[in-house]
Amino acid sequence: MDGAKSKVGEFTISGKKFDMDFSEQHLVKVKDRSGNSLKYHLFQGVHYAPMFKISLLQQIKGFKMRPDDIYLCGYPRTGTHWTFEMTSMLLNGKADTMQRYKDHLELSPPDDLAKLASPRIINSHVKMSRSPDDVTALKCKVIHTLRDPKDVVSSLYKVYYNRPLTAGTYTGSFEDFLHLFLDETVDSNGMFEHLRDAEKYFSQHPEIPVHFQIYEDTIKDPVRAVQSLSDFLGLRRDDHLCRAIAEKCNFSTMKNDKEDVSIKLDGENFLYRKGTVGDWKNWFNEQMLEDYYRVYEEKMAGSRFYDTYARSKY
Repeated sequence: MDGAKSKVGEFTISGKKFDMDFSEQHLVKVKDRSGNSLKYHLFQGVHYAPMFKISLLQQIKGFKMRPDDIYLCGYPRTGTHWTFEMTSMLLNGKADTMQRYKDHLELSPPDDLAKLASPRIINSHVKMSRSPDDVTALKCKVIHTLRDPKDVVSSLYKVYYNRPLTAGTYTGSFEDFLHLFLDETVDSNGMFEHLRDAEKYFSQHPEIPVHFQIYEDTIKDPVRAVQSLSDFLGLRRDDHLCRAIAEKCNFSTMKNDKEDVSIKLDGENFLYRKGTVGDWKNWFNEQMLEDYYRVYEEKMAGSRFYDTYARSKY
């Protein structure tokens, strides 16, 4: 049975309807083992959500960065919204919630981003090899978010499950979705490819200053995480401000403060879920865990990121 229904809900960003444009997209259906499907569009060999317009994806490589721009990147569900908020507060010097959605290359027209005051925080989920050429040319600071892939797939499943998304209303089981994730037929061709691509990029461009914002470390010690961000940005350390930002960016507070400017589907804020570590334990059984680590150890062996989320850690 095909679980991808045709109905698509209405997306709004900051209270304004987001207009879809599926023209020129090469749409493909990805089917799980039980026949349930998700719909993506292929752009230069990579799976993207159909809400990402071809016209915007085509402009990412040539996007005009500024020398003081911060490029914030990472796989979906790895904490980019959270990190955007912390970074914005640090740059503004006050623990006030940003009353706009994050500045996203896949969703925001370049002309709109060009109007933003410097320093900008330019966000994207595309692989580093597909980032703007100016990131390298101008040696922009890069913040790359990391999170346990097991929590990522659990969170991504809840984003898709039984919701009328542009990728279809997915009604498959978590186990079926997990195998799509492991087969790398989901967003950006999967997280493992996304990480290996980033690793190759940073190896080829050691001159690029990069800070890895690790989700689990941020949960464990949010004040220290904000302090590390502040140091990376080259700001004068203000520990009082860092503590205030950490408190303001508490998940429940941030979710409430961002309510009016978040992405919503049919009026529901669906991107902010739990903001926790280890939720994967509620989803994986022993066989799924074995299947997961078999692929993880194959795909990530020899990677600089391998030990961060190796089997021995858990």
